[in-house]
Parts: sequence; C-alpha cells; structure tokens
Amino acid sequence: MGLDDVVHVWRIPLLGVPPGDPDPERLLDPGERRRADRLGDARLRRRYVHAHGTSRLILGGYLGLPPREVTWCRGQHGKPALAGRPEVKFNLSHSADLALLAITRSRETGVDVENLARQDPGAALPADRLAGRFYPPTEATRVGRARGPALDWWYLRLWTRKEACVKASGGRLVQGLPVRVGAGQPAHGYGLRCSGEAGMPGPWVVRDVSLGDGHVAAVALTGTTEYRVVVRTWLGLRRFGLDQPLPERDRHREGAVR
Repeated sequence: MGLDDVVHVWRIPLLGVPPGDPDPERLLDPGERRRADRLGDARLRRRYVHAHGTSRLILGGYLGLPPREVTWCRGQHGKPALAGRPEVKFNLSHSADLALLAITRSRETGVDVENLARQDPGAALPADRLAGRFYPPTEATRVGRARGPALDWWYLRLWTRKEACVKASGGRLVQGLPVRVGAGQPAHGYGLRCSGEAGMPGPWVVRDVSLGDGHVAAVALTGTTEYRVVVRTWLGLRRFGLDQPLPERDRHREGAVR
C-alpha cells in the first residue's frame, strides 16, 4: 500500500521495550539525548526515549535506512522533518504510556493523543469552563452539554482535533484554539474539513483515530482531499520480521501488521 492516499498511524506502547528490539537510547542522536536529559522525571525520560527510538526504527523501515541514519531537519515554522526526504511526512505525539506516529506522503500531517485518565480532577478550571474560555461558541456549547465522563471526553476530542491541525501546520497551540474543527462526529468514512484563522490558514482534513483504550486521538492532513487512516501497532522487530540486518525497503507491508 502506498502513502499517497493514506496516513499510517502507528500505536507505540511505552510500557517496555519489546524483546529483540535494540536499546532505544542507543538510536537517538545527540540532540535527542540532550532533550531527554532535560526531562527531570525518570518516567517522562523513559517514555521520551522509547517513543523517539522506536520512531526511528519505524521510519527507517519506510526509508530503507538503519535507524541511526534517520536524520531530522526543521521544516516550516520549525516543524521536524526528514532530512533529504521531503516527500515523506511524519509527526509524533505521546501521552502517558502510549505514543502515536503518523506517516504519509506529500501532505503535511499532525497527530495528537491524550489519555483520559490524565485529566486532573483538582484542576483550577473544569473542562466546560476551559472550553468556554478558549473554544469557539458552538464547540464550547457542545462540551458544556456533556455530563460525567463525557465532559472530559468531548473537551479532549475537540482538543486533539485542534492540536493535530496545529502540528500539521507547524504552528503554536495558542493559534489553534480558535480553529473551528466541528463539535459533532464526522460523517462515516469522511474527515472534517477545517479552515484556519489568522496565522493558521489551513485548510485541513481531520480524522478521529479510534484507539479504544482510554485515549482520544486525531490526525490531520493539510489540504482538502480525503484520505484513509490505517492504524498499526508496533509489536517489536521480531513480530515484523525485522530482526535481520537493516535496511530493506517496504518492511511494513500490510500483511505483516494488525
């Protein structure tokens, strides 16, 4: 399967390194190691290292490169990009013990995941008041109508859609809060078409990503053309037949994943 009409969203569990995978810290470049070291909390550091190291393994499979040879540069507005391979687009997000890596071709992509259990019941403002302060009126109303667990769910559903647009464009979150991404569910099989605000011109097509494990997620591609989302789970090199010397192209063939 090509990447021209599809975005691959990889689920990367961060609870432990699968047997047979290399130490993810050994795959990082010096800049990534410095950023990891600045994370004072050991758990946050472990998650960062695991997410970024595994992303190198996955991207290396697409590019036909050993993971240490996957190199980054900065694209528009400082967004991370693949050096020498501008046609392949990617974006990484992680929350608690799960990371998502979105990969596509030609169109910029952004992905965001949020863990529902991370919502702090002691926060200064509840979700409905936060939505009323920062979201457009129709979205704030939709969040305000929700009750119980649905309140946080709707707040994060809209948040992840906005954040995915922001990350696709390489902007800042404060620019994305006013973006109208739709307060309802998209039609079956279709994404939400969203236009931007000043400084965030858009447009984007946003798709919700169903994970079914206490997380809320969304992915966005720039432009107006529809696309499909294929969700894959990283189970380790051995599960994908990748425990042989890298590289080899098209390692992530459809039949090898679930």
